[in-house]
Amino acid sequence: MWRNFHGFVEFYGRQGKAGAQISAMEASLAAPNNAFMRLMNIAPLPSAIGKYRIDSLLGEGAMGVVYRAYDTVLERPVALKTLRKALLAVPGGEEMLARFRREASAGSRLSHKHVVTVYDFGEDEQQAYMAMEFIDGQCLRDLNARRAPWPLLEALELAHQLLEALDFFHARGVVHRDIKPANIMVDEAGTLTVTDFGIARMESSDLTQVGTVLGTPSYMSPEQITGEPIDGRSDLFAVGVILFEMLTATRPFRGELITLAHHIVCTPHPDPSTLNGSLPPAIDQLFQRALAKQPADRFANGAEFREALGDMLAAILAPTAEDTQPPCRKDSLPPAADQGMLVEPTPSVPVLPPAAVAGKEGSVPRRSFNRCPKCTKKFETPLAWNAICPGCGAALFEAAASARGPLSGRPQAQGWRHGHGSMAWWLLAALAVSGMLLVWL
Repeated sequence: MWRNFHGFVEFYGRQGKAGAQISAMEASLAAPNNAFMRLMNIAPLPSAIGKYRIDSLLGEGAMGVVYRAYDTVLERPVALKTLRKALLAVPGGEEMLARFRREASAGSRLSHKHVVTVYDFGEDEQQAYMAMEFIDGQCLRDLNARRAPWPLLEALELAHQLLEALDFFHARGVVHRDIKPANIMVDEAGTLTVTDFGIARMESSDLTQVGTVLGTPSYMSPEQITGEPIDGRSDLFAVGVILFEMLTATRPFRGELITLAHHIVCTPHPDPSTLNGSLPPAIDQLFQRALAKQPADRFANGAEFREALGDMLAAILAPTAEDTQPPCRKDSLPPAADQGMLVEPTPSVPVLPPAAVAGKEGSVPRRSFNRCPKCTKKFETPLAWNAICPGCGAALFEAAASARGPLSGRPQAQGWRHGHGSMAWWLLAALAVSGMLLVWL
């Protein structure tokens, strides 16, 4: 199992930080004033690259720059990713160029609503470049820094979209191998897009052989770390890590490089419900499979993972005894109400039929709402399960779940009817006894 662990440590450890993917360039990077480092200095933006007008800088890394650009021929905005050809002179440069071309090839053949589209690839004297669909949004890494832990249903919806994209990859013989928040974009509408295929492995390619360690350590599967053969289930392990991080604001495996690798391969992950008390215990069973050490113990594909998400939500949101009780009306109040006693009627909670929860083909439930479960505002047209109430701003599905009490399904005390009613009677009895004593005195 550990046949390639020393290679993993050598590949990542020599850089002094996890995530380095250009270890062959170590000698060139050692001297701070060498030609390579001078190339990394901030330079004025070029006015154009090929037919693309350069508008602004989106990001800069060790190997190149990503610009926001405009295609002057087809008249559309693009993200223009470049690779400096000056890097080809250093050790490993040719391999970097080969991976860059493969990323363009992978992106061009994967046309899907949750996958970034590659429009064009070209080269000039200074750089190779790739024109991609421009996503007006933020990467999940930045969103996690502000929003984690996410509301359960929002996190599961993004995971559902990510699994759709991975099923599309895997059906076409592509294993991404670097699924992580930094490679996932989310726009204002909540639509997820997977980017960056620089280390993707295609079945038809022999560029990466068994035993090569590539990826970002925190999101790598055990078989990636140990250099074993990988398939789509390695990407699904990364989805489990991402979903765990979204729901708990922490990763399931942490530590410095060596410790991290040991935890991923050998140490069980903590139950997410112990790190976030608002999560239902049912979700722990989901992660037992998602983060299993052996690929055979994980979900076989993204569709099976999505089905498990739907089953878990069905168990969490199944109607309880309280949901099936009719609302309390004035003519059905107990006699105490006629005597001025405070009796709080049971709120009317929308009942979620099991058929509506299960969804189609095990997908995340797609229920419609005619009114908001929180503010009871009636909608002119039914809104989707994950819509926002225009009246109070609440997420409809979250509001429906909250109306039932904790996600674990345990019944909650409802005001004076449960527990506090006896307190009211004792209070009245005490006042009566006090009045009698005052009269007697």
